Amino acid sequence: MVTQEFQAVVLAAGRGTRLPEVLGKTPKCLLPIGPYPLLWYPLNLLQTHNFQEAIVIVLESERSEIQLALERTSLKMKLDFVSIPSDSDFGTADSLRYVHDKIQSDFLVLSCDIVSNVSLFPLINKFRQHDASFTALLFKSGFESDVTLPGPKTKHKPERDLIGIHPETRRLLFLASASDFEEVMNVNAHLLRKNGKMTIYSRMTDSHIYVMKKWVLEFLKKNENFSTLKGEFLPYLIKKQMAKSSGHSTTNPVSDTQSELGKQGDNIFDVSIAEEYSIFNIYFNNTIFLQFIPTSNLEQHIFKVTLYNDNRTKPLYNGDLLRCYALEAPKETIGVRVNTTLSFFAINQKLPTIWPLLCGGLELPLVSPNAVVNSTQTKEIAVADNAKLSEKTSLNFSVFGPNCFINPKNIVNKSLIMAHAIVEEGCNIDNCIIGPKAVVKKGTKLKNCLVGANFIVEEGSQLEAKHLTHADGYMEIDIQ
Repeated sequence: MVTQEFQAVVLAAGRGTRLPEVLGKTPKCLLPIGPYPLLWYPLNLLQTHNFQEAIVIVLESERSEIQLALERTSLKMKLDFVSIPSDSDFGTADSLRYVHDKIQSDFLVLSCDIVSNVSLFPLINKFRQHDASFTALLFKSGFESDVTLPGPKTKHKPERDLIGIHPETRRLLFLASASDFEEVMNVNAHLLRKNGKMTIYSRMTDSHIYVMKKWVLEFLKKNENFSTLKGEFLPYLIKKQMAKSSGHSTTNPVSDTQSELGKQGDNIFDVSIAEEYSIFNIYFNNTIFLQFIPTSNLEQHIFKVTLYNDNRTKPLYNGDLLRCYALEAPKETIGVRVNTTLSFFAINQKLPTIWPLLCGGLELPLVSPNAVVNSTQTKEIAVADNAKLSEKTSLNFSVFGPNCFINPKNIVNKSLIMAHAIVEEGCNIDNCIIGPKAVVKKGTKLKNCLVGANFIVEEGSQLEAKHLTHADGYMEIDIQ
């Protein structure tokens, strides 16, 4: 069973710095996506793959609120909440290092902002098939390309990853952000000589779904210079596949089922392959960290005599003991990282049409049984817990967050009304985001507007393509 072979870790301590317009004081992982909080989606994905337990890393100040929110959902998993200090400046690698003692096996890492119906089994099987150290799942980008973000018109500049993959073996050879380069991208000549060819993708998105060997976390634990996974540690790990064998044996034998791992000050592996075992010595800041990669005598013998080869002209796996792979999700797969205001609005706007695909075969309602819906004119809406939608309203293609209140005689179309927001009588709201605890006074007409948290829109206002906040009233935003 998957649950016996792998553990699962969900990173939910992010502060949502790229979502300030819609967060207010809401934890990022509790942003409403239809009737459920954002964190429900990666956890439900794990549950549909037979995971019965998961470690969830959260901020200490948000732990109680998050636990309470998930208790109201249909999840049946056992969740082990681990709190990190709220005043800390933890990156994703720091958070993973923090739960080191709880990881007893190879493990999956998922970000809390993933909304997807992807099957994880091909990714896990790729990891098993090649005894990989690390595998990553990629989504097709562009989910939000046909959605107009409320607010002033701005040119959306999507973040792009540059991902280098060997076209035949699917080895992950290069990972960087396009913003790291100005006009020219330089590639190490040794990488091309060793692998022969590499396809660079710029229209794929790192899903932040990874499978890792336990020894990778052991190494991360010892090396505290890495703060983030995507930006720092993973590019380093991928690069180290290119390490050259030194061709000499070690003088400190280890057991048949173990090998040593460390890092040298000049950032170059010293790899020694002995007759009975494999050993990595990696030195970092003149300190030797000894970590173990399981490599038994039997595995070494199979490696030498097997007829299998992942390429036609070179040794199996190029002789690499550290191997990273990437797998693209099928094109028809839904895969979204909800880490910008645009992606947040896009997934909510499209949710009613893709909802059956996200439920994993379960018949889950888009309207919470704890909501009060008195309106008789509704079409493709999603309603969260304790929302109140009054009679004499026309509500279409919209999402209503927890505890929001829509008074009578309102028209709401293609909009997102967030938690505790209030819309008074006689309003017309079209393609808008109404932020947490915002109030839209009676007789207001809004089109393509983004109303920030706690903002009060004055009675009778008629506004279009505005961003309303307490800071400046109107403010243009540039979504990066």
